[in-house]
Amino acid sequence: MANAADAKDWAREHMKGLWTSPMYPFTPDFKLDVAGIRHNVDYMIGCKAAGLGFGFSEPWVVSREERALAFETAVGAADKRVPAYVHTTDHSVEETIAFTRRAASIGADAVMVWAPFEWAKTQEMVCQFFEYVASKTDIAIFLYNTWHSGICMTPETVERLSRIPAVCALKDAVNDVAHTVRCWELCGDRIVISDPLEEHLLVTTLHFNQQVLLGTTPVFLMQSPHCQPIQQYWELACAGKGAEAAKLFYELQPLRSIWTEMYQVLWNKDGALHPLPFIKHWMDQMGMRAGPVRPPMTNLTAAERARFNDRLAASGWMERLVPGWSAST
Repeated sequence: MANAADAKDWAREHMKGLWTSPMYPFTPDFKLDVAGIRHNVDYMIGCKAAGLGFGFSEPWVVSREERALAFETAVGAADKRVPAYVHTTDHSVEETIAFTRRAASIGADAVMVWAPFEWAKTQEMVCQFFEYVASKTDIAIFLYNTWHSGICMTPETVERLSRIPAVCALKDAVNDVAHTVRCWELCGDRIVISDPLEEHLLVTTLHFNQQVLLGTTPVFLMQSPHCQPIQQYWELACAGKGAEAAKLFYELQPLRSIWTEMYQVLWNKDGALHPLPFIKHWMDQMGMRAGPVRPPMTNLTAAERARFNDRLAASGWMERLVPGWSAST
């Protein structure tokens, strides 16, 4: 575990490569799939994930006890093979603190926190929330900037929060490269900053020395234990082989286009949604354990699944990633 005093040094040293965070897997009868969590951890490490998070996707449809069990299972399954963090935000500030303390007690290396809805009315309220949580806990904190909160933290807010000893990284998931660049300018010397969109990774690696792709699903949706094209072009980019990296990057465009279209709802500034039914179906196609979404969210119809599989097949990538895969799976 990285405590508050050591958080910034720990992040600079250890937060490198492709980090990802999967969905909660459920069984067909909507129970938490504990064995599925363990399976998915092994799958993602097989995809060359350099760090693993857990607990963001559906925290509002699981119980407190299920969240705690999922955290413990995921961190335990990682078993120090790669750094592990958990998402601890709750609508209740006190529950956020309790989950953050629990993360430290089970051996998580860090937590990722975003502003819950009631504390996202103004930039000042966002700062007060993070400052209060950090004052009550002792573990490394990753900031998560997302429209799910109902607000986008400004670069100036990020800079203020970067002064908190425990705050050591930013996942700037607002689909705005200029915003992320401004954060780098203001506090990139203080915290590790990541634009988490894979479609931006080549540019941010070559031109801004981004060291980590933090918490994004292409690591396991566009890669597999059998084939890791993102890892391959990222390594080439880090080695200064930009032309070779670009060739691999653009080969992925047919698959990337599916991911990007699927995620458009996430960046709706008037009310961000999450494409969980599509993500979970894609996970199942890759050989992961995802299962259904819980009510009140609606699962895909048979026709929607078939159309999505046809698009995956047309990308030309699925049989390369999952040998033997077919659109009728």
